[in-house]
Amino acid sequence: MEKQKEKIMRFSKAVCVVITVVFVIYVVVAAMELTAWVWSGSGLRTETIIINGVETEAPLLFKFGDVRVVLPVMWKVGYDFGALRGFFPEAGLGNFLGSVLTLVTLRFTRKIFTLLRADGSPFRDEVVTALKRLTIALLVTGGVSGAIPFIAAGVAWVLCLIFDYGRALQDESDATL
Repeated sequence: MEKQKEKIMRFSKAVCVVITVVFVIYVVVAAMELTAWVWSGSGLRTETIIINGVETEAPLLFKFGDVRVVLPVMWKVGYDFGALRGFFPEAGLGNFLGSVLTLVTLRFTRKIFTLLRADGSPFRDEVVTALKRLTIALLVTGGVSGAIPFIAAGVAWVLCLIFDYGRALQDESDATL
């Protein structure tokens, strides 16, 4: 039994590291999306750039001599971000909101693996509570991002029920001994 707990703890530690790296990447992506969304509505000058042989316009951040620094990500020229339809455009606040919800979901996922890293037993109240929070976060994320988070929420809820049942059996076994 202790050997299995050690495996869970080692695996959880590795997953925590991966989730932390992904979290940092998503923070950078969210910052870029927010910046692009804000600058889209601010009327910055644009420059024509070529990406993979396709000419496109991108906001000019600054120019220093012959060096031009542009923001080519999540940009849609001429989109009215101030209108009501601008809340979930192809590029804009909807993408930023999706990234923020993904960050929240990653935080709840990391919490589960942090709990498992500390003890190794998934059959505890803290793990079940963390799984319930993850399920709620996935449902909210699914409202913005699509079907995959809804499916993941269903899987997380089933795991929550399984771990809750395992916790009840563990408590019953401990009481019997």
